[in-house]
Amino acid sequence: MPFGTHRVSNGSCGPSARDRRRWHAVVMSTAPIRLNANETPHCFGCGPANPRGLQLEIFQDGTDAVATFTPTPDLGGWPDRLHGGVVGLLVDEMLVYAGAPHDLWGVTAKVRYWLRKPIPFGEELTLRSRLIQRSERAFRATVAIHLPNEVLAAEGEGMCVLRRPAADD
Repeated sequence: MPFGTHRVSNGSCGPSARDRRRWHAVVMSTAPIRLNANETPHCFGCGPANPRGLQLEIFQDGTDAVATFTPTPDLGGWPDRLHGGVVGLLVDEMLVYAGAPHDLWGVTAKVRYWLRKPIPFGEELTLRSRLIQRSERAFRATVAIHLPNEVLAAEGEGMCVLRRPAADD
């Protein structure tokens, strides 16, 4: 089956403007489902055992993956602003988790992102990723990062190659 056979969402390669506006609402079910992978405790993005990492806690919201993150000055680039590379890391991490609500786990093969607004320290960001396309070998997803008051700060998209279970010896 060729890549792109299954389209999820509006049939395009990215979210519609209407979808992007809706991503700001983080509406959890009665009991949030935590998605963090137990196999990666030292992951820089989501590993709880990595004291130097971001330690994101990622949850399922319907078919999306969501998280919050509050930038601190030690992650700065330009004065009083989150380093753009850290924004890329957040996009990359959420890209991988876009597959988790669909029981798909992959590794990033391609990612790109756009910085829309400067991101100051101390303000809680809302991160949301959504699966938009899948095949037998990979999936594509989009990511939106919002400042408080639903202001889009960054967005990205990319492709993950599905992880295959290790062969038994």
